[in-house]
Parts: sequence; structure tokens; C-alpha cells
Amino acid sequence: MLFAGIVCAKADNDRPVALNELPKASQEFLAEHFGDRQLAYATVDSKFVGNEYEVLYTDRTEVEFNSKGEWTSVDCRYEAVPADIVPAEITRYISTLELPGGQNTIRKISRDRFEWEVELVNGWEFSFDLKFNLIGMDD
Repeated sequence: MLFAGIVCAKADNDRPVALNELPKASQEFLAEHFGDRQLAYATVDSKFVGNEYEVLYTDRTEVEFNSKGEWTSVDCRYEAVPADIVPAEITRYISTLELPGGQNTIRKISRDRFEWEVELVNGWEFSFDLKFNLIGMDD
């Protein structure tokens, strides 16, 4: 019970940070892909092992990073995610979908050690394994 209390107390440990306090890899990624946007805020969430970072821009674009500074999630609410962060295999698969008028645009992408997930502007979600085989779909 004491352990559960400690975990709950540590659960919301976000604190604001400046962009130059993010890991170098995160700073470079943001400068390359989102350098023209206006920052709303950036936070660091201290975990038991390492930190996680979140950056939010005024257009509500949200980017999350792991403790190494590698992006884990990019959510562009009103436009496509940068094309060069989407693996070619996923781009190929999504381009084969016969959807009307740009509905196969990827607005959110995330990755972890087991899978990649993308969400299209029409709300469809696709999951891929690490070899980019389709493993799930949700509309």
C-alpha cells in the first residue's frame, strides 16, 4: 500500500522547461520539422527511469519524446505530419487506400518498441509491427 501511494504521488510530475533544456536530438528534430511554429509550452515528466518530454505549439501540434530525445508521437491536429518521419512502407500502404479527397492524410503517428500507429484525418487508425506488417485497424 505504501508503494501504491508513492507511485500515485509521483504520477503527475510534469514541470515546464525551455526548448534548450530538451535533449539535443529533440531540439534538432523540432528545429527541422517545426521550427516555423510558435511554442505554447514544453514539459518534462520525470519517471522512475529517465524522463519523457512533451512539446505543444500554439496550433495544437503536439510532439512527445522519450528520455533519449527520440520522438515517440507527433500529432498535427490540422495538417499532415511531416512526410519524412513516416516510414516508406507505411506511406506506401496508406497511399493504396482508395479514400476520397485527401482522407488518407496522416495526422498522427506514434511508435514504441513494439509497433507503429498512424491516424488519418478521417479518424481511421492503423497499427503496424516493427516490420511494417499491418496488425490492426480501427475506424
